[in-house]
Amino acid sequence: MIDYKRIGRRIAYYRKNAAVTQSALSEQLGVTESYISQIERGSAKVSLNRLGQIAELLRIDAALLISDCGTGMEGVEPELARIIKGWSEEQRTLLTELVRCADIQIKAQK
Repeated sequence: MIDYKRIGRRIAYYRKNAAVTQSALSEQLGVTESYISQIERGSAKVSLNRLGQIAELLRIDAALLISDCGTGMEGVEPELARIIKGWSEEQRTLLTELVRCADIQIKAQK
């Protein structure tokens, strides 16, 4: 089931992180500010196409808006995304491998 409230909270978080107002975002998307507010509250369903447009305007990967990470990672994920934003695919792959190795080590210690 799609959790539109969680998606809306993520949109609000990344919008604020990018210092973009609801008014500015609505203007760029050609929608009303009220609609952006409804999306952020989770009271309006947002299409994948619109999510892609929002992500593009906020200069983030759309997966950050829809990935289900409700494990307290919401505060870490944006920081990591900001840090690796300009990294090459090779650098991102290396980071993924390092995280996998660290995860294996942590699980082995338990």
